[in-house]
Amino acid sequence: MALFRNQLDGRFIVLRPLHAFGRRAAVCQTVMNAPDVSSVHALVRWNRQAWEIVDQSRNGTVLNGARLTAGRWTALTVGAKLRMGTGEESAWSVHDLGAPVTCLFPDQGSGLPMALNQRGNLLPNSQEPEANIFFQEGRWLLESTDGIEPLGDGAIVRTSTASWEFVLCDDLELTREATFACAAPALPDITLSFQVSQNEEHVSLNMVADGKPISLGERIHHYTLVTLARARQQDALRGLAQPSQGWIDLDELSRMLGVEPSYVNIQIFRAKHQILDALPEYTAIPPLVERRRGSLRFGDYRFEIQGGAQGARL
Repeated sequence: MALFRNQLDGRFIVLRPLHAFGRRAAVCQTVMNAPDVSSVHALVRWNRQAWEIVDQSRNGTVLNGARLTAGRWTALTVGAKLRMGTGEESAWSVHDLGAPVTCLFPDQGSGLPMALNQRGNLLPNSQEPEANIFFQEGRWLLESTDGIEPLGDGAIVRTSTASWEFVLCDDLELTREATFACAAPALPDITLSFQVSQNEEHVSLNMVADGKPISLGERIHHYTLVTLARARQQDALRGLAQPSQGWIDLDELSRMLGVEPSYVNIQIFRAKHQILDALPEYTAIPPLVERRRGSLRFGDYRFEIQGGAQGARL
């Protein structure tokens, strides 16, 4: 990915495939407020082979001490010095010229970007995740305790310990989406089978994906899943309509499991990634747990539950 560094404060910026510099916030990805900077001062673009810049200003853009010819695209090189005005705020150095990549970038510009994996990205880390970002059906999505929402370019993603700007390299995503549409297999046909010990202390999970049996072993997060599955099963037996089946408030589920709400989310994220890791040929799976504000339920999977303590079902 391409990175510029500001000469005044040392902050980094990540370039979009077409990136505008200038004073007009409505159209420029990087805004500079100096009076000698034009509304749209310069454009930088990725031409699918290299990065290049064009001057669009009244007062000119200087590259390595030479003023650019207005309207003519000029190739950039790592280490190049750019000036789009007389002040240091308008001076930049070219730090990196890699191809554009959708990423998370520290929202104060004080760190380096984090490239995103389409299959999922646990934030702030995989040990204590609070949120997950993943790519599905042509969109980047943010999953958190508030539910699942689409991410747009420039959105701020926050956890309890950090925040990032979401940088969407949309022209590449369109190409990538078209490639996946032609080459990627359909979503797998999955059935989940839970085996629960009589004392409810052990839950193992087996999966059949497109007719192939896969053992997922015994994990702590399987008990969270089977608790949600039981709620959906019980509502179905009571005759509730499918859209209403299985919803549990997060606080109530936490009470049932005897853990904090944050721990419930950790278990859900880990369960999803365990299933994804068991299906490396797929880029996505149907939602394992569906969310709406403050509540969640087991997703639209075929499942069966064997064993368990009598009376353990909701």
